[in-house]
Amino acid sequence: MWDIIRDKGIYGYKENLAEYIKEGDYIIIYVSKYYAKRYGGKIVGIVKVLSGWYEDHTPIYPEETVRNRGIYIFRVKVEPVVTGECDMKKILDKIRFIEDKGQIAKYLRNAPANLKRPIPEYDAKIIEECLKESILNI
Repeated sequence: MWDIIRDKGIYGYKENLAEYIKEGDYIIIYVSKYYAKRYGGKIVGIVKVLSGWYEDHTPIYPEETVRNRGIYIFRVKVEPVVTGECDMKKILDKIRFIEDKGQIAKYLRNAPANLKRPIPEYDAKIIEECLKESILNI
């Protein structure tokens, strides 16, 4: 889904997240190991939310196009702020929002992640720097 989010500027989810994510907020995009070939286990970008949530059943994500129906029908327009490939293992000892380092997945799965709590600015800056470093090291 990351390629679509980045290239089309649309973030989608199965349910409306307007209670948690609003226009002007930033979303940190993590790709789980389970689904991804290339980006699995990495943070790949930070996007800024440019719109309110709207419903759209047009298939745009790979899983949707295969099934020919919308699945992630609640959407917002987004704009990439910084993109790259930040391996979670590289920053795990620096970030604070993952309190139980043995249970990383519970902080990263679903949306919004971090048990529905905002990611502290301190951690967001570490993630942003990790993404920027990955661009410089390509």
